Amino acid sequence: MTSPSTPSVRPLHMSLHPLESGNYRIGTPAIQAFYELVIRCLRYRITGALAYGPSRIGKTRAIEYLRLLLAETNPTITTYHAQAEHKPRHAEGPFFANLLEAVGFPDADSDGVLHACGRDCTEGQ
Repeated sequence: MTSPSTPSVRPLHMSLHPLESGNYRIGTPAIQAFYELVIRCLRYRITGALAYGPSRIGKTRAIEYLRLLLAETNPTITTYHAQAEHKPRHAEGPFFANLLEAVGFPDADSDGVLHACGRDCTEGQ
């Protein structure tokens, strides 16, 4: 407690506090179980994972949390986060376009046609 003559010193303005700004993440038991699953996948060299479930249950936030946690605990591991879009019919093109965009491939089009070196990958098929 500070006395009236001693000013309160804060490292940041109160409006920048995570609770005020809403910019914070809390590890829940479900996220901890998810993290342990990811660590097990890494230990056994499972090369990919898919997080699925009903909408609005926190999958994206959990993945963001796990990516931050993995960056702290395993800084040599590179992670990518690709969000699959709902399509009226199943097609590999849009999925791979989203994946290539997530990893920074320069010529991934949103129409699902993958371009490399300026040519259409479906040419000649």
